[in-house]
Amino acid sequence: MNIKKLSIATVLLSSLVVSGAGSAFASSQGDTIKIGNLKIVERVYENPEEYDFTDALTKNDSSKIGPMGNDMTGKVYEMSKKDLYKSKSYEADIENDSNENDTFSRKVTRKTFLTGKIGVEAETKVNWRLIEGKVGINAEVAFGDEETIETTHSWIIPKRTVTTVEYGSKAVKTTGNIVEYFQGRVVDSNYVNVKYSYKEYSSKKSKDL
Repeated sequence: MNIKKLSIATVLLSSLVVSGAGSAFASSQGDTIKIGNLKIVERVYENPEEYDFTDALTKNDSSKIGPMGNDMTGKVYEMSKKDLYKSKSYEADIENDSNENDTFSRKVTRKTFLTGKIGVEAETKVNWRLIEGKVGINAEVAFGDEETIETTHSWIIPKRTVTTVEYGSKAVKTTGNIVEYFQGRVVDSNYVNVKYSYKEYSSKKSKDL
C-alpha cells in the first residue's frame, strides 16, 4: 500500500469544504482535521489500491470455440478470466458527533488506464476490438494510455456516525487468448492479460457512534 503525503501545493489547491463550517486545508497525510463538528483523517494513494475483485465470468464468456467446419475462419477472443474490481485513489474517515447531517466536499483525482498484453503489436487495434467486444465493457482510454482526472466530489455525512468515504476508478481485468481459425482449425493463438478502467466510483459506509 503506497500512500503519498499531501504536499504544500496540494494543500493550497485542494481545500476541504464543509457546509456551515467554511473551509480548511489538510496539513499532511494522516493528520486529524477538525472542521465544525467533523473530524477528518485522509488517505491519498499515489499508486491506487486495487481491491474488491469480483469474478464476473459467465458460462457463455468462457466457452471455447472448437472446430466448426470450413465456415469457421477468422479471429476470436476466448476469455478465461473476467474480474471486476475497484482502483481506490482517495479515502477519508469522517466523524460527525453532532445531531445534524453535514456535507463533506473534496477535490479528488483518479487514474484512467488501459495496460497489458494483447498479442502482436501490429495487430493491437484489431485484437483490442475483439477483447472489448467479448468483455462487454468499454475502456475510458486507448490501449497504453493513462490519464489523471480531477473533480470535486461531495458526500452527506449522517449525524452521530463515523463515515468512511472512497473515490477512484472501477476497472476490469481479463485474461484469455486471441485465437485465429482457418476452416475450423486453430492456426495461431496469442495470450491476453489486460486491465483497464471504465468509470469513476464513489462510496461511503457509516457506523453509529
